[in-house]
Amino acid sequence: MRLKITHRTEYRYDAPVHYLLQRLRLLPVSGPTQTVLSWALKIEGAREEVRFTDHFGNDTRLLSVEGERDFITVEASGEVVTRDTSGVCGPHQGFAPLWLFGQETPLTTIGSGIR
Repeated sequence: MRLKITHRTEYRYDAPVHYLLQRLRLLPVSGPTQTVLSWALKIEGAREEVRFTDHFGNDTRLLSVEGERDFITVEASGEVVTRDTSGVCGPHQGFAPLWLFGQETPLTTIGSGIR
């Protein structure tokens, strides 16, 4: 399915901010279930300091504001093609081994009321 997406967020502050750091995760990544055809990020009232991939694989931007600002506007837009894979996304790609997710913890142990 081909999707055209526009997402606009406007941050308004009661009093002007003098310094601000903000992380954005508004950039989709191509993978087994989607292909990003085009994507644009428009930022008003802040500047992009650095772009990096976080520990979850998200394309992340760090924004900063210096001076007197009472608003920031961020608009992300683009086109993505998605594929139905019936929930199967391919091999595990995380840092933690799969067996770790099957381990019981004090909060996930089955209690006597369940057995």
